Amino acid sequence: MVEFEFSRIRLEYTTLTDFKQPYFLGSSFRGVLGKRLKKIVCIKPREDCKVCEFNKTCPYTVIFETELYLNMPSKYVLQPEYDLKQLKEGDKLNIDITLLGFASNYWEFIIQSLNTVINLGKERFIKQSAVYYYHPFASSYEPLKSVVPRFNAKDFFDIRTGKEEINIRLFPTSLKFGGKYIKASEFNKDYLIKAIVSRVSNVAQNYGSKTDKIFINKSKLEIADKNMKPSPLKRWSNRKKKKMIVPAFEGSFKLKGDINEIYPYLLILENINLGKSTSFGLGVVRTDL
Repeated sequence: MVEFEFSRIRLEYTTLTDFKQPYFLGSSFRGVLGKRLKKIVCIKPREDCKVCEFNKTCPYTVIFETELYLNMPSKYVLQPEYDLKQLKEGDKLNIDITLLGFASNYWEFIIQSLNTVINLGKERFIKQSAVYYYHPFASSYEPLKSVVPRFNAKDFFDIRTGKEEINIRLFPTSLKFGGKYIKASEFNKDYLIKAIVSRVSNVAQNYGSKTDKIFINKSKLEIADKNMKPSPLKRWSNRKKKKMIVPAFEGSFKLKGDINEIYPYLLILENINLGKSTSFGLGVVRTDL
């Protein structure tokens, strides 16, 4: 049994200027979140987090630097819009953020950190205009008032589908096995299932529980109509003070066969993403029945 809680919120922004939406927004939002969150909560701003006595309990390190200081997968997952549309002043732009485990308690810090005017670079200004929470079992966004509801991954396993095939879209995704990044041309059923098991297991072990080994019978599944392409992304690293290339690929495919066994995992992944660098917005998964 896989069990862990999560909350997913949507921050809606209104554009203050005309601009073409960058395809990869995750790195920009993550950078803003890190800087502003630290400014809001840090009580020893002149001290390096590495030597700070509060680095195991400070909301900044607990939320934003989970991987670095706690050796755990990131407590938050970004799901930016991947689009290159032209935006006019007054248009809307959204970003979803999933908070894992008790990180849901810190939702107000997240919203406060991202609630003022944000410059996405090159005079691309946006301002937060509304906040919603996502109800995964109703597939709906509801206005966020005083409490962010939590949902449990175990409840997805009660969901069944009678379909024999499902369309899956992967937005820029980075998979790494055995010290090697997987290329678009190499992606197959084996890597997909391995990545699903790895991601769900890792989150459950760190933010909930996993009482049994996850097994997905790949002999009952086939991938068809695969259309994958490389999608390397550039981001600025504040820590390394240079531009970084994030190896990734994206595309779509059909999954055919006995879908019932893998279907709950796909629904979970729609909320927690797949692969590496999920805190930057990589690994967004969408299914279309």
